[in-house]
Amino acid sequence: MKKHLKRKQPQWRQQLAIPLGEGTDLASLDKLLTNVKTLLANQEASAVPATTSRPIEVVPPSFLKGVLAIATSAWRAKAKMVDGTTGEVHQEMARVYKDIERIYRHLEEIGFTIKNHTGDPYDDGQPMKVITSQPRQDATRKYVLETLLPTVYWNDRIIQHGEIEIAIPATSDHQPSTGAKT
Repeated sequence: MKKHLKRKQPQWRQQLAIPLGEGTDLASLDKLLTNVKTLLANQEASAVPATTSRPIEVVPPSFLKGVLAIATSAWRAKAKMVDGTTGEVHQEMARVYKDIERIYRHLEEIGFTIKNHTGDPYDDGQPMKVITSQPRQDATRKYVLETLLPTVYWNDRIIQHGEIEIAIPATSDHQPSTGAKT
């Protein structure tokens, strides 16, 4: 500890311009006091920890569960309104589809993101639960054949892991499986 003080002392004297001697006047002491205040202010400013980019939020579990149910229900409704082959909205559902899109937008405004994985490439280790896998002749690699439950994020954190059905390249040794978890 004393070595640390001895090492820092010359630096402090240089920064403060400490007057040494008996003929010290009030102006020199005033200047010294101003320098000390400035150094302390700078030291306090640099000692303040940087604020985190993401504040810690405490949300009641029941509220989160309710919003999660709304998000999942909106995803299911949206999926039923769209033609599976063309991806276009069924004409009779066009007005209601706009309402579902508004629900999605409002959920995004409060930090929720709903991810439908259908058609996405799949790699083992992704944070989704594989319910079934099916060998497919058209598959050159694993991909998500169908999303059974979407992944829901809140402020970039997963709060609901998706459940999916994957397609795997067809070979003679692959048999359809169920209940596999990766």
